[in-house]
Amino acid sequence: MGIIHVPRTMAASLRGSVKRRISPLSDQEIARVGTIDTPHIYTSRAGIFDVDIMGHMNNASYLQHAELARWEMASFAGFLTAGFKTKTFFIVTSSMLRFRREIVPLKRFDIESRLVRLDDRNLWVYQTFHHRVDGSSQMNELKNSNEEGREVRGKILAQILTQAVFAHPKKGVVNPHSWLEENSMYSKTTLDGLVNHDRETDMESIFDEKAKRFLHLEEVFKRSAANYDEKVPK
Repeated sequence: MGIIHVPRTMAASLRGSVKRRISPLSDQEIARVGTIDTPHIYTSRAGIFDVDIMGHMNNASYLQHAELARWEMASFAGFLTAGFKTKTFFIVTSSMLRFRREIVPLKRFDIESRLVRLDDRNLWVYQTFHHRVDGSSQMNELKNSNEEGREVRGKILAQILTQAVFAHPKKGVVNPHSWLEENSMYSKTTLDGLVNHDRETDMESIFDEKAKRFLHLEEVFKRSAANYDEKVPK
């Protein structure tokens, strides 16, 4: 596993750094990449190590590529390097995955990654898998958004909502808003918008609802595990 995963992780991190250096976007535009309105885009294909005997990308590979997309986004946003310098690391605590359409071997796909929510302990990253739209009828439907400079992607293939924390070996879990403000390209205004509960758009309201439901589900899991552990001999 490590023989494959470690090189892929290193490659994703390098890509994120290179993408930022060669990006034609202004510094102000770069500072919004990876947020609700401007997702970070990771591109890959379903390779030989991703496909199972059913002839499509294995369910576990979705989580692997989602992780690689987060590594790339962290490198692009600058908080990967800062994490190593401050010994503060992005630790996944929960993930929820929903499959909608299969990805066949060698098929190219994109992952849109968005930092959508913060509180005083957790942060949530929402990721969606897409095929690129090439000359289909849907291309015409999305023509206006494409003319505005946005990439045109097809329908959602899978969705992943990941809950995580920033953790330091001695300090423990740190406040994600404060740490990102000090160690990433995201401005205080952008981060404040991810904490503020007074949402103004439908998309932000949806992400708020996702986070609330996620916390409820996590609490159910915690209670279930605690009830089981009480019965285990010490």
